[in-house]
Amino acid sequence: MNDRLNELQGRLTRAGVDAAVLVHPRDILYYAGTARPATLVVGSQEAVLLVRRGLDLARREATLERVEPGGGWDAVAAVLAAQGLTRGTLGADLDVMPAQLYRRMREALPAWEVEDISPLVLAQRMIKDPEEIRATERAAAVADAGHASLPPILRPGLSELELAAEVEAALRRAGHEGYQPLRYPGARGGGVLLMSGENLTIRGGHGLVITGAGLSPGTPYGPSRRTVRPGDLVVLDIGATYDGYTADESRTCVVGRATAAQEALFEAALAVEEAVLSALRPGVSAPEVYAAAEAALARGAPPHFAPGRLSLPGFVGHGLGLEIDEPPVLWPREETALAVGMVLALEVEVSAPADGLMAKVEDTVVVEASGPRLLTHAPRRLLACPLTEP
Repeated sequence: MNDRLNELQGRLTRAGVDAAVLVHPRDILYYAGTARPATLVVGSQEAVLLVRRGLDLARREATLERVEPGGGWDAVAAVLAAQGLTRGTLGADLDVMPAQLYRRMREALPAWEVEDISPLVLAQRMIKDPEEIRATERAAAVADAGHASLPPILRPGLSELELAAEVEAALRRAGHEGYQPLRYPGARGGGVLLMSGENLTIRGGHGLVITGAGLSPGTPYGPSRRTVRPGDLVVLDIGATYDGYTADESRTCVVGRATAAQEALFEAALAVEEAVLSALRPGVSAPEVYAAAEAALARGAPPHFAPGRLSLPGFVGHGLGLEIDEPPVLWPREETALAVGMVLALEVEVSAPADGLMAKVEDTVVVEASGPRLLTHAPRRLLACPLTEP
């Protein structure tokens, strides 16, 4: 087995799990080096990748020795039986396994007790090795290229969709793989959320953050056909994927000259991000980081926004890696302590609900022994774009 599978085997043993099957493509990519349609079977003696389609390519890409054809649960049972495993506790990534697939697994392996090992897998994936961090840096450079493309073209009369299309083109030219891998089964995304004006209050996606109006009830998030107007705030949120890894970065622009209130709102968001950056140290818990953000927000932005008029969406960051929604979440609801090697999106969205305003700044960072290191490098300021008609 490779090093990652050896570590997984140790975690399984300590958890009292005798064997495991993984079906989620990103988990398989992490442990086996390929995302071809397959099932990864982890036994007591060896791991076997059973590939349904693309066997030759999977063999070329895989980081483990045994890559075999097969896709049914009878083949999984045969692999386990060959290692003397016919009953016991079987781990599976149940958070993403479809119910029908689970039923077929139970029918083919009736003697096994099944346990969800997704938390165990995600805990291992939470700490990145140097190569994963380098891959994230490359993804961050792609996100930076997307953000650099917006200010020169942002002007009144263009639609959110037109602007997002130009940003997406810049991302693709920089190497973006064209989508955001998200663990949540119902989530979809091409990598670009862009919203302006009244759309800065719409939460239409699966997460907590404002996501814009989208184009239809079938895709109720992301850019819409709304045209931007003089004085609009425009938020661009990019999730870039490169070499399989993701970076997440948001910036706020204004069409024309910013008002004093818009400047104050953005400075409040930047102050919250600075508070989060100052709190990010190995051993500090997620609730402690969130408390630092709330303390900064509680000061408000007088005279434009008195204390209590500004709000956060309930969190200020999340893990990144092969998916864009990995643990930990920086909020009060979990006690995870930060550790060296964690890669995080610091996602600071500050809203003034009574005014229908929102400003956002978001960066990808890696936690090091001395604190966080920024991997995204777009200018961290409110970007004013000239008032010119198309």
